[in-house]
Amino acid sequence: MKTKLSITLVYLLVCMTSCEKTANETDPVKIIIGKWETIEMGNWPNMEPVEPIGYREFLSDSVLIEYSYQTQEFKYKKYWIDSLLYECFLLENLSTCTLVRRYSFEFFDNNKKLRLDYVDIAALFNTFILKRKD
Repeated sequence: MKTKLSITLVYLLVCMTSCEKTANETDPVKIIIGKWETIEMGNWPNMEPVEPIGYREFLSDSVLIEYSYQTQEFKYKKYWIDSLLYECFLLENLSTCTLVRRYSFEFFDNNKKLRLDYVDIAALFNTFILKRKD
């Protein structure tokens, strides 16, 4: 019984520490690391909730993995951040950029949510709200 309680306490402390680091972090390159699901789409401020169809996982080595829940397939992209978030679609050899999408971005709700707005693209939906996937 003591062992289970000790393990639970250690797990809670680790989780609280890592969650606190994310909430207090200000560097977008660090904040974005992790898995995100799209929960709203629209044209700001007219947003509609959506059921997530997959997730995006931003890795620390600038690799972006997109996973589809329906097809259970992965797609790989590259990304980088300066004043904008850039996503680069890769050819099958995973080394050549074919198309770059640019987004303005904003983290909110203690860095648990991310707003992305297309830059220089006319689309049916221009704004996406993503939620950090635990």
